Amino acid sequence: MPAVARPHDLARAARELAARSLGAGTAKYREIGTAANVSFFNRMGILPTRNFQAGRFENAEAISGETLFLEHRTDKHGCAACTIGCEHHYRTKDNGPTKDVRLEYETLFALGSLCGVGEPNTVLRAAALCDEMGIDAISTGATIAWAMECAERGLSLGSAVGEVPRFGDAAGLLRTIAAIGHRDGIGDLLAEGSRRAAALTGQGSEAWAMHVKGLEMPGYDPRKLRTLALGLAVCSRGACHNRSSAYEADLSDQLQSADSPTGRARAAAASEDQAAVLDSLTLCKFLRHCFDDLFSESAGLYSMVTGQAATGDDIRRAGERINNLKKLFNIREGWTAADDTLPPRALAESGSGDGLTRHQLQELIAAYYRIRGWDDQGMIPAGHLTEIGLADLINLESSRLQPRSLL
Repeated sequence: MPAVARPHDLARAARELAARSLGAGTAKYREIGTAANVSFFNRMGILPTRNFQAGRFENAEAISGETLFLEHRTDKHGCAACTIGCEHHYRTKDNGPTKDVRLEYETLFALGSLCGVGEPNTVLRAAALCDEMGIDAISTGATIAWAMECAERGLSLGSAVGEVPRFGDAAGLLRTIAAIGHRDGIGDLLAEGSRRAAALTGQGSEAWAMHVKGLEMPGYDPRKLRTLALGLAVCSRGACHNRSSAYEADLSDQLQSADSPTGRARAAAASEDQAAVLDSLTLCKFLRHCFDDLFSESAGLYSMVTGQAATGDDIRRAGERINNLKKLFNIREGWTAADDTLPPRALAESGSGDGLTRHQLQELIAAYYRIRGWDDQGMIPAGHLTEIGLADLINLESSRLQPRSLL
């Protein structure tokens, strides 16, 4: 491994960042963890409930971060040398075998409110079961919630119809997670995820399969978070809250002077570029509020490690290039502007929020394409590829995607 170019400067910068990480910007993660979102989102009406049919859950308090902290929390941990320690651990307190579980907000929403389950021990056991089975909690909970709605609507899911739980069925939730892990009975269908399961089931069930590009939606109701709605629709990975923090623009005063399609598009694109930079530099995303200027300060850290001079704009453009490269990959694989959309329920039903019409979403997407320098079909013009340093990928059919340096 190459030596760090300026180790003393880097050590000093690391100490300064560690000190900043103990400030107000990370307090939630240190004290209660991301589970604190349950109560806050429920009050705002953006806590996805019963497969996004509502944004408030009557049993939210029982599975809230505050309740878990008081009644179930045992410890907290973090990555090596982390000052935040966002990973909170909890223990079941029922009559079953004791389970110690690490839990985040996304797991709580997906296995709790999304499935109508408000019993904390059940949610903890469901989370532990997902870990043991090696399956994603968000996709698991969302796919089960889709099946629960199918059952409540009286739809047939093949010969396994009797095995499908209804909303709020705690035992049924645990049983179905195990079935998915073993691909047993109804689990064989649900192991395919909500998009494929809905396509195989038909009967109109695609309308409440809550995914984008096949990835199930995270725990934010986009009907009240319009910048998030755009961010989820255009994200190269689908409905991913880790590749875009566009929801922050909706939950702050960031858009007060720029509440327009262009303002929201700019915020969504910037959040993607920021996430790409943090991931590439292997910096924790919970540190993003600890920087006065993320790109400029990241440039300093980059130079300390590599010895290469870099400006904040160099780093920002690296993030832009990364997101264009991901878009190019999708284009090469045949994805089009038609894939940049939201599930019908996020647009057509009133649910818990005001919601976007399809026309309003298209206005936002068009503005995003313009901000990105793409054409009106979401394709990347050759001139723009040249401008951002990806000229060697203009001819996609003959190009092989090769690893590139950050800058």
